[in-house]
Amino acid sequence: MSCHLLLVGADEQRHATAHRLGLRLTLLTGVSSLGSLRDLARYGRVIAVPDSAPVEEWTAAARTVAAYDPVDALGAFAEETQEHAVAVADALGLPCHPAGTIRLAGHGPLLRARLRDAGVDGTAASEVRDTADVEAFAAVYGYPLVLKPVDGMGTGAASVIRSAAGLTGPLPPGRRMMVEEYLDGEEYGVEAFSERGVHRLVCVSQTLIDPVARVRTGHCLPAPAENRLRADVEAFLPQVLDAVGVRDGPTHTRIVMTDAGPRVVRVRLRPGGDRMVELVALALGLDLDELWVRHVCGERVLDELNPRLSRAAAVRFVTPRAPGLLERCYGAEEASAIEGVEGVHWLREPGSLYPGALTPEEAGACVVATGDSGQQAVARSLAAAARLRFVVVCAG
Repeated sequence: MSCHLLLVGADEQRHATAHRLGLRLTLLTGVSSLGSLRDLARYGRVIAVPDSAPVEEWTAAARTVAAYDPVDALGAFAEETQEHAVAVADALGLPCHPAGTIRLAGHGPLLRARLRDAGVDGTAASEVRDTADVEAFAAVYGYPLVLKPVDGMGTGAASVIRSAAGLTGPLPPGRRMMVEEYLDGEEYGVEAFSERGVHRLVCVSQTLIDPVARVRTGHCLPAPAENRLRADVEAFLPQVLDAVGVRDGPTHTRIVMTDAGPRVVRVRLRPGGDRMVELVALALGLDLDELWVRHVCGERVLDELNPRLSRAAAVRFVTPRAPGLLERCYGAEEASAIEGVEGVHWLREPGSLYPGALTPEEAGACVVATGDSGQQAVARSLAAAARLRFVVVCAG
């Protein structure tokens, strides 16, 4: 595959895929992100700019590269630098998501307003500065409501406020926050791929929620009763993606199936996280990362997205309940011996500090398992997760 691909921002997973496909790679990224990359030798050149560098410095660096080695395509795989990637793409005359689309996907209140104005999803939302703003929102829309970061990053920072008594202190410092109506129903993840404005549904997964903490602890693919869900999702999703302005590439949309129909939680301009790419490969035989890279390089891939389910797959995240310093962890060999377990992954090194949160972002390990049904895959992942042990040194 002959293509000089300019990668804007660090994304170890997709960059490894691009290298495996034999592409010539140039990396343009912030200095601090270099530590997250395992193999700099895969890049023909690496350009690191200061993290505080203005976007003009990014575009100037890209123009310099293109002057000596013409760039065929741009990879905006790293979510954190997609706005920089748009500016670089404009400077080089290369395709990328429109700036407005990236802004909508990264700003909850703007996304809510666009979906409401398009008549797609009327869920109310507002940015808030303090608890008085939250109370004013609740006075109009009532409780419960959801308080979360505007950018949707770090879903562990989201919380459900069920009454005024739940407003026990100031809002989290240093983050822009928003509130929105609470959506009552089962939560699902929707993987899709778009090409020139044509949207293709890939699959629907179920989000597994801890019944007490109300945070996600895993995913199951396919979702129970996916065939019944699929008709509703296939009618709803294109309206969402059209409203956001998506024309090309993969998307991950989290939805809640309410009594009034599907409602959006968030839209991401990438495949789902939490090892969703691995689950799709195991269950459907599709490599979403490879399809994305090939699409960016100009290939038409939509006709390859006619997957047939061969088995079910599930992931379960495991986190020590006690906050403290991780001393050691064990049990992977025993967990791996359970039938259907495809992988046991330690996500934290000894010496890591655990806050005691249960979210995947703070997880210490995860287990991926397959089965003849979603129920069996989930059961196997739970059984394997129960074999994992963490030794945590607690303060005091």
